[in-house]
Amino acid sequence: MTVDERLFEVLEALREEGWPEVEVFHKRGRSRTMRTTAYGETTSLRQEEGWAVRAGDSRRSFFYAASGPPRPDAGWPEADGQGLRLPSARPVPSWTAPSSLDAPLIGEVEARGFLEGLARALDQEVPGSRLLAAHLDDGSSESQLLSSRDVAATVRQRVASLHLDAVGPGEGQRGVSLDVAQREVRRFSPTALASRLADLLLVSGKGIARVRDRGEFLLAPTVAAGLLAALSDLWVGPEAESRLAALVDRGGRFGSPALTLIDDGRLPGGVLAAPHDGEGQPTREVVLVEEGTFRQPLVAWWQTRSPKLASACSRRPGWRDLPRPGPTHLYLRPDPSLRVASLLENLGRGYYLIGLAGAPRIEPGYGRFAAPVDGFAIAGGRPTGPVTGTWLVGSVSALFKGIVAVARDLTFSTVGAGLVGSPTLLVKGLELRQQP
Repeated sequence: MTVDERLFEVLEALREEGWPEVEVFHKRGRSRTMRTTAYGETTSLRQEEGWAVRAGDSRRSFFYAASGPPRPDAGWPEADGQGLRLPSARPVPSWTAPSSLDAPLIGEVEARGFLEGLARALDQEVPGSRLLAAHLDDGSSESQLLSSRDVAATVRQRVASLHLDAVGPGEGQRGVSLDVAQREVRRFSPTALASRLADLLLVSGKGIARVRDRGEFLLAPTVAAGLLAALSDLWVGPEAESRLAALVDRGGRFGSPALTLIDDGRLPGGVLAAPHDGEGQPTREVVLVEEGTFRQPLVAWWQTRSPKLASACSRRPGWRDLPRPGPTHLYLRPDPSLRVASLLENLGRGYYLIGLAGAPRIEPGYGRFAAPVDGFAIAGGRPTGPVTGTWLVGSVSALFKGIVAVARDLTFSTVGAGLVGSPTLLVKGLELRQQP
């Protein structure tokens, strides 16, 4: 008996019990995990399978989840939830599955060799530095969904995530961290990762704190994406438009003409790209801010009365999870013609901020923000010294309206169940301070 047949049997069993709204979700996957610390190494290979049901009518509903394959004779819980309404089936644009979905999981020996090579590359970049810890997770999964609204969806995913902690040579060095994701481990470049860690270590080890200063700021993708993630409530959810109202000028502009913000569940080459979201709705590109003008919020089908505004943005990381709206690939559109080197060469006096030293702080009402940053002071297009223990501060409005240029180096960071990306940004109108 195939999984598809079991899903259908569960659906029919619940229909016979009188439930008009029924959704059956099934997911199975495999993952290899390797963790290395100063105390040793652990590896594991895990296989998991589970399923879930949402069923109800206009007055009540229940949610049920269990491990293993779907069973039509499961003991359903009492329906004590609110009324349930499920989405109807919608046409799905053509979709070609990436060939990398069929790539095998990384083997234990290969994973160990990858991390050892990364540690060697880091030592070559900064002699005496150490990779304190690494958490590598390489997984593949397939999920299927069937509903009484004629929704039938299958999604395959292949995701590799990597968390790194490193420290530089000498006593009293502050550690640095890096989180990255790819479709599979073999797409990670040990040399490129070592270079990113080395830049962060150089700043944290030799940087000085700036008491107070202004200038032009180059925000590296990690910094810009971290700020986007911290401010995501401004464009995600049905209340986004009212939150943004205070930041929109008389001309209806929210940001500079260089700012175009997009969420795309089927982004070409995207790590999480798929034909459907967690409720079986067809994914698509949604332009939230276009050349500085707010166009629409990112909302699920049940959060808006307008079908034109509805986005396939229901995230469902596992079979135990209920669908929850959120970004898939939320990113600032890059300028393919603009190199980071060009922005740096033309920076007369300012700062190149390459990393966040902690989570950004956002004022209630989205008036101002403060982000702990590390980077380099720049004069005449050249670095004059590292800067650390410093806060980038300003109004949220000034941050987005002060974007002068957007480079081509779009890079994504893992944030919750989705990804947030940005290229390097050139921004004016902000300030460095020693305290937030």
